[in-house]
Amino acid sequence: MRCFRPLLLSGFLFLPPAAAAAEECRPEALGTARVLEVPFSQGPVGRASYGRTLPLARGEVVLTFDDGPMPRRTAAVLDALKAECVKATFFVVGTMVAQFPDTLRRTAAEGHTIATHTWSHRYLDRVRSQAVHREQINAGLQAARTVLDESDPALSPFFRFPGLGHTAALDRTAAAQRLMPFSVDVDGDDWKRITPAEVLERVLKRLDAAGRGIILLHDIQPRTVAILPDLLRALKARNYRVVHVVPAQADTQAALAALDTPQAGPIRLALDRLGTRMEAVRMAARAPDGTAAPGPVARAGQPSRVVVASEEGPLRLRAGLFEEEAEVRPAARPAVPAPRARSEPLPNPGRAVRVALVADAPGPSETGSVPREAGRGPITMHGAVPGFGPAHRAGWSGFVVIGAAPAAGGFRPVAEAGSPPR
Repeated sequence: MRCFRPLLLSGFLFLPPAAAAAEECRPEALGTARVLEVPFSQGPVGRASYGRTLPLARGEVVLTFDDGPMPRRTAAVLDALKAECVKATFFVVGTMVAQFPDTLRRTAAEGHTIATHTWSHRYLDRVRSQAVHREQINAGLQAARTVLDESDPALSPFFRFPGLGHTAALDRTAAAQRLMPFSVDVDGDDWKRITPAEVLERVLKRLDAAGRGIILLHDIQPRTVAILPDLLRALKARNYRVVHVVPAQADTQAALAALDTPQAGPIRLALDRLGTRMEAVRMAARAPDGTAAPGPVARAGQPSRVVVASEEGPLRLRAGLFEEEAEVRPAARPAVPAPRARSEPLPNPGRAVRVALVADAPGPSETGSVPREAGRGPITMHGAVPGFGPAHRAGWSGFVVIGAAPAAGGFRPVAEAGSPPR
């Protein structure tokens, strides 16, 4: 069974992307019935705020998830959607994107639509400053743009106000940024202190009453993770059909062109660090000759070129990228070299690699300062082998490989790692 089929509705022909059209689903899977391109000219949608919604037929629903990404929970949501061949729209928060960009990249890579939900989930209808309104709206999209290529079809100008709190002035601000506000038709209440069973009951009861519409859930909520597989099966059993909303690419480009550089220092710093981190990832994805490098998991007998750090806990990447030389053996797990004098060259160094020094976020009992003795000892190459787990929760994790470079590139040999810079 194919998940997508073209449909003519209200004079518009909705055709799925070629890749999506080729995706095969299990016969019993819910699937995605069609793809609906929503132009900026459609204007704000969602009956909860605007009294009108998308042009959906009876029995059609749009799944939306707010407040992510968050590695474990968003990953579980993505797994549930993938199992049912369902595409959804994720309204992401800029600060979450900055912490967990790889989770956002996975969401986009699996064909879901990426929308935005401000920089830090501020309730803008409670803030008078127009500068803050503009900054929050801009920076949320800027974060998603930094992680995804601006030509990525997953990126959209769809936007949702936190708490669905909007005013006529806020709607005008969003429109000036070429963003299209999305409200909801069915609220799952998964953010409330109720049981997962109550979330499932409320979604289905309200959806049955409305007959169609935009469903609001939160991919960071454990209740949503718990009920999503059952909800998708229930939608199938009740003959609901999922519609995947996508933007017109010209609208996305117009929204990106309207972006302003954030003025608030903390936001600019966070975006700069995110940009540095993503540039490192893109460097790692390129082989030394400039071509695309193989995937991140090393095959037997081959050195690992690309390593993506675990996102189980937020990591802070220091401003400087330390270019060092270290041995990369062809074995599946590189051996830790014994300490040598700095003047002693590395035997048979092989490829020189660029590594970044990474610090863990401080734990609950820590002050946030880096211990003086942390990080001493030989280079451990944390993250240099596939399958490494979460890093230590205090101090410095060590070195993470972020790319490859020719040995002739002038990288200095390093025998052991000293204390991290203050």
